[in-house]
Amino acid sequence: MSAVALSRDFKRLWAGNSVTEFGSQVTMTALPLIAVARLDADGLRIGMLQGLYLIPFFLLALPAGVWLDRAARRPVMVTMDVARAALVATIPLAVVLDSLTWPHLYVVALAGGAMTLLYDIAAAAYVPTLVPPSALSVAHSRMNVNRAVSGTAGPGVTGALAGVIGAVSVLAISVVTFLASALTLASVRGRESPAEPPEPRDPAGATTTPAGRDLIGETREGLRAVFANPPIRCLAVHAALYAGALQLATVSSVIYLLSDVRVSPGWYGAALSLGGVGGVLGTLAAPRILRRCGYRKALLGGIVFATVPFVLVPLATSVTATVVLSSTALFLVGAGSCVVGTSAMTLRHLLTPPALHARMNASYRLLPMAATPAGALLAGVLSEVTGARNTLWFAPLALLASVVPLLAAPLRNLRHRNEVPT
Repeated sequence: MSAVALSRDFKRLWAGNSVTEFGSQVTMTALPLIAVARLDADGLRIGMLQGLYLIPFFLLALPAGVWLDRAARRPVMVTMDVARAALVATIPLAVVLDSLTWPHLYVVALAGGAMTLLYDIAAAAYVPTLVPPSALSVAHSRMNVNRAVSGTAGPGVTGALAGVIGAVSVLAISVVTFLASALTLASVRGRESPAEPPEPRDPAGATTTPAGRDLIGETREGLRAVFANPPIRCLAVHAALYAGALQLATVSSVIYLLSDVRVSPGWYGAALSLGGVGGVLGTLAAPRILRRCGYRKALLGGIVFATVPFVLVPLATSVTATVVLSSTALFLVGAGSCVVGTSAMTLRHLLTPPALHARMNASYRLLPMAATPAGALLAGVLSEVTGARNTLWFAPLALLASVVPLLAAPLRNLRHRNEVPT
């Protein structure tokens, strides 16, 4: 396939991904609003809704990775987009029929999480099939821009429109974006070469019958792609430490800004938006930084910006100064974390054989996903015991601890994109 065709196909993937990411954010933001408005939800119910959405990311990630390393990714992504559009559409229909119930919302949250997981893993593994290795950092940068923009604009647009037309009506945006993404992905002309499954092996190492597949063995291959590969293992440990510490910083920031300093929700939303702007700029700058500095310097430089600025949040006590310093901190953290994220994603794809990309991505997500709720819980406990402001003084230290794996020997020699070991 020509480079021009590859470029055209990736642009179609990028366009489809941009709208489906936005639709996902709209759905995630609208569901709790609908639960409150229509079913008089309390905090426990909202927590259950969020928890059900996340359950598939723990339970299905590894088997999804095994399956997607043997399946064509594009048809899976198209199917998940169409399925999510149909799933979300059931909520306005139920409201019209006056039959919306909690079990209905729970099913939408659980099934929606599973479909989003499958789409995300398929998309991450699909990108390297559309671009050459030399363009991988740019491709991942553009995909991460979609995530950063959607994460900033999605909740804001949903909240604003919900106040005007109602949260249920806002879900029409999700349905349209999922269908638009499916149509865009269906227009990709290139087709993936069918994967050749390796000889199945049982856990003891003996080859199984050709008719069967050793799912446990293939899952272990995905885990080994992360934990037996020293550079990727270092990146995974860093990601877990950072994810937990970021929740510690984020949750304590919410408590400090909204409850202690009493910043208005509007100003708090503006500060979050600046964090999204920083994320977009950091993502766009990541490929150039990688070319100029190499992987190790890009990772270490990015993590400095992704951690240290949180010190600014508890420095001031007045509302105005707190808003200014918090906005600055979130902008810098957003930029730094996206440089690190783009660098790490590109590096781990270059260090992993294509046949293992889906399983590697699924395995890589496990540690950060496990650390995220632990960090949020710790933030709540520490904020209650020592106060949110004191917790915020500790949070940057916890974030800086995630630098340690990046200083490890396996990453020291990874200077440039084309100098990774194969």
